[in-house]
Amino acid sequence: KMRISGANQMSIMAKRKTNTYAKKCSNQFTFSEACFAGEVLEEEPSMLDKKPPLKLEISADKEPSQYSPSSGTVINGKPATLKLDLGGSVWIVGCMEGENLTMVKMRFTATNKASIMAKRKSNKYIEACSNQNTFTEACFTGKVPDADPLGPDEKPRIQLEIAGDKEPSQYSPSSSTAINGKHVTLKIDLGGSVWIVGIVEGKILTMVKMRFTGATKAS
Repeated sequence: KMRISGANQMSIMAKRKTNTYAKKCSNQFTFSEACFAGEVLEEEPSMLDKKPPLKLEISADKEPSQYSPSSGTVINGKPATLKLDLGGSVWIVGCMEGENLTMVKMRFTATNKASIMAKRKSNKYIEACSNQNTFTEACFTGKVPDADPLGPDEKPRIQLEIAGDKEPSQYSPSSSTAINGKHVTLKIDLGGSVWIVGIVEGKILTMVKMRFTGATKAS
């Protein structure tokens, strides 16, 4: 059991080994959290005849962020034509302003809300950085703009107008989700694994707002 903190970085939370597992635990389609049972492995063997501790080699894929900048996102009044998802709802967006490449690194906190992490402006960028298909994190270099203009002859600071799209939640209620024994027929994804689900009971609409904390757990 592990928590991934980067593309190839993680922290081990727990380890288990068992020879009395249920058959369904050896199949990807039926492998579940309930399968995580068995002997707790020691970090180091206490005797030479014992097997060495479990070792894990990790290679991870980055999943899309929960929020993404839409076509309405603009920098200094110009559409952000360059967009790069860094994961965790952190994005780099950019646009061309004459001979300058202007970029903003931000973290979405809601559909149309974000906190600015850093800004860059460069007129010495490589051509690949002006193209969406070849725009990478390495392009985020250049001069750090001042927070405010220093004088009347200075150019105004970089201004960002955010318009975001909500990406699907990590978890979603399945067809077996029920309220008062009746299968849920109404579902709406609010983002961040928060959902509103509902059923119609006669003339009464019954609804529950919940946040998934696991595949089959919610608060």
